[in-house]
Amino acid sequence: MRILVLSEMTIYPEIKKICKDRGLAIDKKIIIKINPKPDCYPPANIRYDVIIFQSKNAVIHCEKIWEDIRRRKPVIYCLGKYTNDAVKEKIGLNTIYPNDKSSSENLAKIIYTKMIEANDWNKKYLIFAGLGGRNIIEKMLKKNNQIFYNSYIYERSVDREIKIEENDLDENGINYIIVSSKFALKIFLDKTSAFIKKYKLVYVVPNKRIINDTKNTANSIVINNSYGASHYIDAILNNE
Repeated sequence: MRILVLSEMTIYPEIKKICKDRGLAIDKKIIIKINPKPDCYPPANIRYDVIIFQSKNAVIHCEKIWEDIRRRKPVIYCLGKYTNDAVKEKIGLNTIYPNDKSSSENLAKIIYTKMIEANDWNKKYLIFAGLGGRNIIEKMLKKNNQIFYNSYIYERSVDREIKIEENDLDENGINYIIVSSKFALKIFLDKTSAFIKKYKLVYVVPNKRIINDTKNTANSIVINNSYGASHYIDAILNNE
C-alpha cells in the first residue's frame, strides 16, 4: 500500500506523522503551481458589504486588501474550515462556511438562505477566486440580480518540474491518491499515462465530482476535506 498526495493540505504534516507511526508509505507530489495575479485586484475604490473567499489561496493572495477588510468588517463567507482558519490567521475576522461539507453548492445555499432570512437583496459582493475555477456562486448571485465583482486573484498551472514515475507507486498493493481537484487529477493522469493502467488505484476525494468523466476507472473514497488527519488514514485502512 502507498499513499500519494497530489494537492496541498493543511493537515499533511499530521497525516505524514500518523503514517510514520503506523509504518505506512506516503509521499507528496504537488503537481499544481499557484501563480498570483496582482493585476487582478479589484478597483481601489470598490464598495462591498460581503466578501466571499473560494479557497485558502484566495485569502493568501489578496494581501493588499487585508487591511481594508479589517477596517470595513464585512460579512465574510468562505468554502470551508481551512479557508476560515486562513482568514482568522491573516485578517483576524470570523467567517460563515458550510460545517458539514465544503462545496461551492453548499456555500451558495448558505448565502442564498441568509439573503432570504434578512430579506436583504441589495448587498454588494466581492469574490476572491482562482482563474478557471467553478462559478456556482457567481451564477447564484447573477440569478438573484445581485451586484458582485469577481477578482481572479491567482491562477493554477502545471508544475512541469514535478515528475511522477513508476517507483512512486506500489506495484503490488493499492495506491491511494489524495486529490482535491479535477485539474490536479487530470495532470496526474497525463503525467502517468504511459504506465498507470498497470497499478491499482483508489482516489481519495472530497466529492465524486472530482472523478466524474475520468478515463481511469479506479475506485474512490469520499472524505469531507474539513475532516482531520486520522479520519483520512482510518478511511484508507478500512478499505484495505
